[in-house]
Amino acid sequence: KGLVETENDFGTQGSKPVNPELLDWLATEFVAKKWSMKAMHRVIVTSATYRQSSNISPDLREKDPLNRLHARQNRVRLDAEVVRDVALTASGLLVNKIGGPSVFPPQPEGVTKVGQVKREWQTSVGEDRYRRGLYTWLWRLSPHPLLTSFDGGEATQTCTRRNRSNTPLQALQLLNDDAFIEFAQGLAGRVTREMASRSSSELIRHAFQLCTGRIVQPDELKILETVFVQARGDFEKSPQDAKFIAGGRTTKGFSEPVFAAYVMTCRVILNLDETITRE
Repeated sequence: KGLVETENDFGTQGSKPVNPELLDWLATEFVAKKWSMKAMHRVIVTSATYRQSSNISPDLREKDPLNRLHARQNRVRLDAEVVRDVALTASGLLVNKIGGPSVFPPQPEGVTKVGQVKREWQTSVGEDRYRRGLYTWLWRLSPHPLLTSFDGGEATQTCTRRNRSNTPLQALQLLNDDAFIEFAQGLAGRVTREMASRSSSELIRHAFQLCTGRIVQPDELKILETVFVQARGDFEKSPQDAKFIAGGRTTKGFSEPVFAAYVMTCRVILNLDETITRE
């Protein structure tokens, strides 16, 4: 929520600002920075207030449960486009090219044929396949499923605030969507290349830190190691499954069953709530 909760109504029917002095300062700063939105974003995100931890003390929870005074950071699930960007960045697949026409990243077959007008979705290849979510082509009546599942903006009306839902479909999409399997393959490829001579535990630690921005805890690492060991055992018994999961991205020096086990472990890490949440 903003300093004025009703950002769609700044009139007499709207809510009063929580901190009018801060709102006044931001307004004058906006003018001083020559009406630059980018400059204002920099001021806000580099401020001590924005960079606070989202941890909350019992005393603060009692005094300000809704965090209207901004005494801590709000824990917020990322916007739909950024969910994709985080996975692309962690996997090392992100193409940082700026501008240009919209792109067509992978999506489940038949999505664009649900509405009255049947459309063809020609999946992008090359660098366009790994552009930021911002550049995803949008048909109003049949948007990309990732945007739909993670509460992307409506294309049929003005959007002043995004809702943030929490549904099982989101977890299923992060685990099973073709694009996220590809991201898991990319992440497995990145950690096996960057830490080829290290132990499996160190590779898992590296993958976890790339996705969450923190060091994995011992109990968490134990769970992920169990996932890896069990997956490796299964793939050693089923080479065809290992080949399918590895997707032809196996890093030199790693067998397909071992690499596929890292892919499965990376799928779990990419699916973590903490991976798609701003703390």
